Amino acid sequence: MIIEQLKITEKENNFYKDNGYLIIKNVLPGKVCDDYLRQIKKHADLDFAAIMNPDRFDFLIAQSFENMIVGLTLSERVGHIEECRKTADMTFEIMSNKKTIDILENIQKTQIVGLMTQMLFKEVNTRYAKQAWNPHQDNIYVKNKSTLNNNFTTQYLTTNFFLDSANKKNGTLYVYPGSHKFGLYEAESNISYREKSDTNPGNKIPEKYLTKFKKVDCNFDKGDLLILNGNLIHGSYSNTSNKSRPLLSVSYISKGESFISGKNARREVRLLSGVLDDK
Repeated sequence: MIIEQLKITEKENNFYKDNGYLIIKNVLPGKVCDDYLRQIKKHADLDFAAIMNPDRFDFLIAQSFENMIVGLTLSERVGHIEECRKTADMTFEIMSNKKTIDILENIQKTQIVGLMTQMLFKEVNTRYAKQAWNPHQDNIYVKNKSTLNNNFTTQYLTTNFFLDSANKKNGTLYVYPGSHKFGLYEAESNISYREKSDTNPGNKIPEKYLTKFKKVDCNFDKGDLLILNGNLIHGSYSNTSNKSRPLLSVSYISKGESFISGKNARREVRLLSGVLDDK
């Protein structure tokens, strides 16, 4: 799997510091997006629920267990396990791509390690398509408080690799620029993994904080990358269109920083290919 070379300018770096997010265009070639989406769909259930940590073989096995034991021959079960291994490898290739890591390390001025991945489909005509993530902060689940002197309130960050185009109609993300500068806010707790279809995930930030910032909708083409500071308030819209909005979310943290593993996510440090430039 090949990801095209990525570069970041001083202007983009400053934009990220000021706003807490950055969109990098054309990160994944279209064929890579199509091939990966085709592969990861082999593990989706009928609802196209989120798949936690598809970069980890054991998680894929656990989340597609019913596909292995119902109506399959021994040979077919072995084949399914082989597909799980292939998917995990493909996911980790995206997670650990050196050019992507170089950008993140350039932004953070630290060495970066991986923590977790999550596949979000927003597949049309499924129970999760019309759900919208509440305005929330990803770091609420990790609770990292920066110990480094690089002007960030947290060293945790998340990325979203868009496997197809996204806009407001099919459930794109929105952000509140500048909200990452003030640490964690109080939030209403909500289930955010395999939640009920009539509820929205994400620990909701109260409106009294949201009114301090200007909400910005983000549009994406297939292959684009969204980088989010872990304390940036953001959310997503419902998919009310006839087009799915698949993305692979990958989270990272500066090496050596503390984080909460989580009961379901079981975040763990994964060493990557990026090497911080000593210049």
